[in-house]
Amino acid sequence: MRQVQFDNPGEPSVLYVADAPVPQPMTGQVLIKVVAAGVNGPDLFQRQGSYPPPPDASPILGLEVAGEIAAVAQGETRWQVGEQVCALVPGGGYSEYVLTWAGHCLPLPQGWSMLEAAALPETFFTVWGNLFMRGALKRGENVLLHGGSGGIGSTAIMLAKAFGCRVIATSGTDEKRDYCLALG
Repeated sequence: MRQVQFDNPGEPSVLYVADAPVPQPMTGQVLIKVVAAGVNGPDLFQRQGSYPPPPDASPILGLEVAGEIAAVAQGETRWQVGEQVCALVPGGGYSEYVLTWAGHCLPLPQGWSMLEAAALPETFFTVWGNLFMRGALKRGENVLLHGGSGGIGSTAIMLAKAFGCRVIATSGTDEKRDYCLALG
């Protein structure tokens, strides 16, 4: 398979395409044939050398993808080969194939393209995990969001509003404030 790699941190020009072996899923994992990969702040910071991947994560960029299940670990029953998914991945998304945990996959949302779905997991999983699972945010509650115009902030505004919460967001400029207001 091909994947995007870099040897030394720097500008986008340090990136190059190289060949690598196709990984094989282990217990609890699936292999995804990548159609589209999201580009996130952590990817940019990792490329620039200021955000090292965790020791157990892939050094290859890419934290979210959309594609088709290409292989499933023995005993894994949540997904079948051929199903279309978007997924949060532990690095490696800038590849033709990537491994992730079966529990980190979602079915492709109805009406969404692969390109659109590839931009969903990183921000939506982060917001859902922090606001609703850890923070136990409930309908009718107030939530204060700092940096409302960023990727995480704008996703938090949309989800909180969709779940009937009153959102208060901070921003650094009038333009960013207007963007937050337009989100609800």
